[in-house]
Amino acid sequence: MKHWLALASVALVAGGPVVLAAQAAVPFPIPITLSVADQPKYRDFAEGKDFKKAFSYRSSDFDSSPVLETVLIRRALVLGGLRPNFVFVDIPNTERERTLVRDGEVVVAGTSQWDFFCDENAAVLYKSAVIIPDGAFEKGLYTTKEKAATLRVRSVGDLAALTVCSSSNWRVDWKTLSALGFRSLENVASIPSMFKMVHSDRGDVTVQSFSGNPDLSVTSEGITLYPVPGVKLLLQGTRHFVVSKRHPSGKLVFDALQKGLAVMAKEGEIRRALVESGFFNAAVRNWKALAVQKP
Repeated sequence: MKHWLALASVALVAGGPVVLAAQAAVPFPIPITLSVADQPKYRDFAEGKDFKKAFSYRSSDFDSSPVLETVLIRRALVLGGLRPNFVFVDIPNTERERTLVRDGEVVVAGTSQWDFFCDENAAVLYKSAVIIPDGAFEKGLYTTKEKAATLRVRSVGDLAALTVCSSSNWRVDWKTLSALGFRSLENVASIPSMFKMVHSDRGDVTVQSFSGNPDLSVTSEGITLYPVPGVKLLLQGTRHFVVSKRHPSGKLVFDALQKGLAVMAKEGEIRRALVESGFFNAAVRNWKALAVQKP
């Protein structure tokens, strides 16, 4: 622990390509957030991969978007000159994740964050280049296989019969859902808990990112949910990776991340990853986007 902190301190003082070259020669421990449920998916995808070379992002492991984003962070850091050794810190929910990165207990959040959060915490967080453009974040109404086959949602008005499980800590999601006229909004702390509530019929749907699986299914802690066909939600705002300014390695990690993301953006890899993983999903391109009804 002291060894890598010392290296990070030297890097922060010295900077420059010589330091990055030295860091690339040895594994560089990077505390990063990722839930216990998602860690096996990340390891399954990353095992045996050479992150210096381009690879396909088609994988069922990316039915959880934080897994994809953690892979993108590692790829960017490698292209940026580091040899990252991720040290995962479990997060029960996104609020805990944001607290950890704000306080400097981790270097980087494994999940991208909305622009407003980055800007509100600019004093303690570095904000990366855009990962998901404004208005491009699509989510589906996820439910059990049985309900996905029987629920009929054709318009915003149909939502009045449904209970949705989400989290008030997901401010953009919660604001959108609150305005859409659901029968009830259940405030749930974590994604696994949302899945359990829907699975046990204590909620009709939860709102999740689409996956690249042929049936668009997503799985959390052994529970698999499916989208209600034909409809999707669009969330407004840009998404960015955030790095802690309070962590000793923050500046070094951020500089490497930005450098790598620039390479990936130039080569079209970030968009390719979002498309191949199913995050930008061609299968739902023509699905109706449900929007708040204006008076």
